[in-house]
Amino acid sequence: MARTLAPLVLSAVVLSLLVGVGEGSTAADGELRLIGNFSSPVYLTAPPGDGERVFVVEQAGRIRVVRGGSALATPFLDITGPVLDGGERGLLSMAFAPDYAASGLFYLYYTASSPTGALTIAEYRRSANPDVAESAGRIVLSIPHSTYSNHNGGQLQFGADGYLYIATGDGGGGGDPARNGQKLDSLLGKVLRIDPRVGPSGEPYRIPSDNPFVGQTGAQPEIWSYGLRNPWRFSFDRQTGDLTIGDVGQNAVEEVDFARRGAGRGDNYGWRP
Repeated sequence: MARTLAPLVLSAVVLSLLVGVGEGSTAADGELRLIGNFSSPVYLTAPPGDGERVFVVEQAGRIRVVRGGSALATPFLDITGPVLDGGERGLLSMAFAPDYAASGLFYLYYTASSPTGALTIAEYRRSANPDVAESAGRIVLSIPHSTYSNHNGGQLQFGADGYLYIATGDGGGGGDPARNGQKLDSLLGKVLRIDPRVGPSGEPYRIPSDNPFVGQTGAQPEIWSYGLRNPWRFSFDRQTGDLTIGDVGQNAVEEVDFARRGAGRGDNYGWRP
């Protein structure tokens, strides 16, 4: 059976914070303090420039705020209705717009209950209360993913260039039976790069003009790189902007892919050989 990476599924998780380490003390002198209980947390992040809040993404479709060392009782956002949760599906990550402090915009990656399993990127906005989001959002991108429940990818982040990068799984099933990883006409098994702002003619997002397959017949212009199996997580180095992708392997090995800042454009990471 193919080995896959499923989201962390725990009925109750305690996030602990090491406190009490000050001048003249060591880590061994600190203590662990309970800050909250969370159901199936799969991602943790914070808005740029916000030193007060940490956001915990729960797989079922809730986002919780930790502020002042304690988890708030009221969720920042609850979208359990449109989220299809279970196994590798659910609300998988979130990303704050670079200008979040002013715009209040943030983006979610989840699998949708309708259309079944669709990989969905949605835009939401913070309310006047910085601890609560507005309940209504808009769909930016929806990618069909109904055949298999696994290999959903799950990460999105803004790069130093201000564009939104999205890592999608190959569609599931062992051995990429549809060969989506190598198909340039499919958005599955890829790193995508978009500008999530509404386009000048009402398009739900914009395509950066320097994406590698813009204008190429038979290729999707959203694609930045391809040949990935299930890139569950990736990260941009905060100092250098370099990209590191954790791609879930099959049977024998896991894979880590690396691209220097500005590189990776049009790269083929090789799945499925």
